[in-house]
Amino acid sequence: MVVVFLSLILLQLVPSLIRGGFSGVRDHIARVAITGVPPERWGIAVLRMYEALSAIVLLVCILFIAQRYLGRKLASGSGTPERTTR
Repeated sequence: MVVVFLSLILLQLVPSLIRGGFSGVRDHIARVAITGVPPERWGIAVLRMYEALSAIVLLVCILFIAQRYLGRKLASGSGTPERTTR
């Protein structure tokens, strides 16, 4: 679910990237961050938006690595036959 959430965020940034490059993406993020925020708090709102996006990307990377690790761990353990005692 986290990957779906991140992909939706990145999908929203694609048109800005095509139109304005990385500066267009930066402007779009700033516009989204300051929506509904008083002008005196715009700086902190943009900073918090970048922090939130960074935290989401970091979380996705950690979950991806954990998934790969657990998948390999479970796959290597399933090749051994189980003993049954009667």
